[in-house]
Amino acid sequence: MPYKLRYISLACFVLPVFTVIISYIISINLNLVAKCIPNLEGCTSISRVGRYEPVKFFFKPMMYIYSLTIFFFWIIFCKEINNLKIKSRNLVILTFVTVTFFCLYITFLGESNLYSFFKRIGIYFYILSIVLLQFSSNKTLINNQKKLSKIFNYRIVQFNYYLSWFLIISGLILLPILIIKIETFPQIKNIISWNYFLLIQLFFLLFFFSLKKLTYPTST
Repeated sequence: MPYKLRYISLACFVLPVFTVIISYIISINLNLVAKCIPNLEGCTSISRVGRYEPVKFFFKPMMYIYSLTIFFFWIIFCKEINNLKIKSRNLVILTFVTVTFFCLYITFLGESNLYSFFKRIGIYFYILSIVLLQFSSNKTLINNQKKLSKIFNYRIVQFNYYLSWFLIISGLILLPILIIKIETFPQIKNIISWNYFLLIQLFFLLFFFSLKKLTYPTST
């Protein structure tokens, strides 16, 4: 695995987290959203944080850059495992699906009903595809441990694999809550979204730490 893949995986974690946090701070200062700890209180959604001017002029470009980083991350990942005679066709397909629907979500992030429809389609299919992509990537690493044991720390890979399972199972359980309207506790949707978003990004941070720092002999 190329060493640069470690840096791309770290960028895949840092870029969206940094973008959302900065956008939220700016939105609070401009009185565009309520102030709270959104992961615990759910006073606003991630979409609302980046929806309004002038914040969206920062939020949207940064998220488009993030979409490019996840595209390059998995394309390079697939290329490297192909070099080791490990099949990755499904990963490539899921990569294009993930990036396409995420870009759809970012493009139609707005206030009108039409924008809201495409935004929801984009974000739901993005979440579905990226969770499947992360699970499939981890499963590929687990199934080829003998070939990749010198490249990856498999304790971290296994933890990442369990995280993928957790995201799939919890996603199936929590999906009805996200779809239906809950009058008594409307903040629950935002709380779920913020924490689910963070767990999805955690995959990239774990990948960063799982990829070993390979050293190469220096010429004398």
